Order: sequence, then C-alpha cells, then structure tokens
Amino acid sequence: MFSYFRRAFSLIWADKLSSSIYACGTAVAIASAMVVALILHIRIADIYPEVNRSRTAYVHSTLQDAEGRYLGGGFSPLAVEEMFSHLQCAEVVSASMPGDYIYEFTACAELGRQEVPVSMKFTDDNFFRLYRFRFTAGRPYSEDELRGAERCVVITDALARKVFGTTEGVVGRQLLLNFLPYRVEGIIEEVSALVSESSADVYLPYTVSDSRFRFGNEKVSYAGALWVRVLLKKGCTVRMLKDELEAYKAKYLSMLKQSTGEDYTWNLAVEPHWASVLQFFSYSDNPTSDLLLNFSLPALIMLLLLLLPALNLGGLVSNRMEARVAEMGIRKAFGAKRRTLLLQVVHENLVLTLIGGMAGYLLAWMFIGLVRESGVFLTFFEREYDPVTDVTLQADMFLTPMLFLIAFVCCALLNLMAALIPAWQSLRKPIVESLKQKQ
Repeated sequence: MFSYFRRAFSLIWADKLSSSIYACGTAVAIASAMVVALILHIRIADIYPEVNRSRTAYVHSTLQDAEGRYLGGGFSPLAVEEMFSHLQCAEVVSASMPGDYIYEFTACAELGRQEVPVSMKFTDDNFFRLYRFRFTAGRPYSEDELRGAERCVVITDALARKVFGTTEGVVGRQLLLNFLPYRVEGIIEEVSALVSESSADVYLPYTVSDSRFRFGNEKVSYAGALWVRVLLKKGCTVRMLKDELEAYKAKYLSMLKQSTGEDYTWNLAVEPHWASVLQFFSYSDNPTSDLLLNFSLPALIMLLLLLLPALNLGGLVSNRMEARVAEMGIRKAFGAKRRTLLLQVVHENLVLTLIGGMAGYLLAWMFIGLVRESGVFLTFFEREYDPVTDVTLQADMFLTPMLFLIAFVCCALLNLMAALIPAWQSLRKPIVESLKQKQ
C-alpha cells in the first residue's frame, strides 16, 4: 500500500504542470460541493447554542372560526401553561415571539451616549434551557421575572463591549433600550447570525411589552402570537408529541363549542427541526422517507457539481494515460496484472484528489467568509441583509467529523468518476499495441 503512494508522489512530482492543473480542478469541484454541504450543516447540525436540534420540534397553529375568519397563528400564555406544560414527551417547552425586531430598538449605556442598533428576541425563561447558551457572567431571567414583566435582559458579550466598553461589572447595570431602562441579568457568548432561531443581541421577557403581544381574546383564549418549540425527551418522537397535542386540541374545541355554540377549525402542525429547514418537499407523518426525499435535491446538486468537473478531469487523466500507455504495456509484459496497474492509477489520482480536496475545503470556507454578509447568502438562513449585524462564523460550523467525512466522500467520488473509466479503457489495450506506442 505504501509503495503505491510513494510511486504516486514520485509520478506527481515528475509531471508538475499536469498534476497542478488536476489538483486545481479538483479544488474548485470540491469547493462547490462543500459550499452546499456547509450550508446544510449550519442549518441542521447541532451547533452552539442550538445543540439539541435533533430533538427539537416546532409547533405551528392556525385557528379559524366557522366563517373561515383567521383568529391567530400562534398560542397564548394560557395555552402554553395548560396545553404544553403537562406533555409526557416534552423535556422543555419554550414560547417566544417570532422575529428579531431588527432596526426597531437601539441600545446605549446612558442618555447622551452613542446609540447602537440591536436585534431583539422576546422569549420566556425556558428559552435558555432549550438553547444552551454559554454565560460569561450573570444568569438568565427567571420565571418570576417573566410573570412579573420585569424589565430585565440578557445580552451578548459583543454588545456589552460596544455599549459599555467591557464585559466586566456589566451585570446589574442598566441598559437603555429606546431610552427605557432594563436591568442586565446575564451576558452570553455571541451567537452567529446564521443560527437564526436563537441569535440576537438582546433577549428579554415577552411580557414586558403588551403592544407587541396579543394574549388571545375572551372567546378563544388559546389563540395568541407565541411560537412554541418543544425539546423532546430521549426516545420520544414527533409523532408521539402530535398525538398528545391532538388530545388537548379535541378537548379544547369541545369546550369552545359548549361555551360559544360555534364551531372552530384548529390546525396543529408539528415539525422536527430539519423539516422546518429543508422545505423542498412538504412534511408528512413519515419522517424517514421525508428526510430522504428532502435531502435528495441538495444531494443531486452536489453530485452534479462533482460530475461536471469530473468530465473535464477525466479528459486530463485520459491524456496522461495515453502518454503512459507504453509504460503500462512494458509492465504488463513483465507480468503486472491489470488490477495492480489500475490500483496504481487510482492511487495516483486519489493523492491528487485529496490534495485538491483539502484545498477545496479551505476554498469553500474562504468563499463563505467573503459572502457571509451578502443578501443572497443570508437568504439560505432565512435572514435579510443587515448592514448593522456582524455575521460571525463559529468553529463548530466547520470543524466536525461529519464534514470531513463528506469532504472525503466527495474526493473519492470525484476520483473514481475522473480516473477509473479512462484508466480502465487504456489498460484494456493489448500488450503489443501498448508497446507500439513507444515507437
């Protein structure tokens, strides 16, 4: 095995120009495929602070009366308390307001100081149990502070440095949001804006601003504007959660019918995290087949990105094989088997492909680093272009065994597609014909 690779390196060094062209072509092909893989990885993998994505379910609600009038697309605090707090398959239930409220708030340390535009998330206390933020100081706000609508916030260390100039001694101080004072309860490590479900500059209880929140109405007390996310217990499934919710739904609709005399239509949709991200095809009650179906489109794109360059690289390999056909003929004349020669060619191209693959992996991240704040790139993460927010890249977005495995598989596929067919065709030539090439 080692002799194969030693010979491969010597042949590569002997033909530097051809080898460089092959490696560069491989790097571009791998980089193109890896950009797709990296986007998918950032969207669906367990990444700080969303380290429980694989067990997180999203619950959506649509409520209509008998005449088809839309009454709400979320839940009220009463619904969260009575409907979700008793679920057997739920480890954590978190309710929050949708959106980040960018450009609607500014922050400063005191009146007269420079105001900094910030993005906000209105959440409950369980938000910090669902998402595992790393606190550098202080703590999250409590359930009592949520119920009491206390003006308290959790901010990122990046915002603390912008507003206060430091992260030391900030807990307990006042932060002015649109010139209203809020007490800083905790400071967390900054979250990349690409992790859209949990990233913000400031987090505060959703009860502090009634104007941003509809608590329901007298007739339909479960209707509201809260989004609900559920962290499933280990061993529980989305199907089990949906079955539990359907029982509460039937009970509540029956109560509404008795109290109002009217019929209501209430649709509950429960999706795992990947289904909310991979929306190429609609989600049904067969998560395994749905997952494979939704992954088929990006997988096809990656295959095409590898296949098209492989055709060009295959032509380069074919030319190299034509130049070496006499050498192969001599080796066959001395007893070398076709399988041995084929493995030698595959190993030579595998070395070049791995070199190009490593370069392509780095090239993919250089590309993402350059375009990470562009509007087109941010649309893949359900965000709009924001000239204020810095889009940071976290180490766990690209330093993972899965991504290295994907990169290696891409390299192996490209190598086989580009090298195997031309090498096989060249080695099928009779020995006499091969030796004539030397003349």
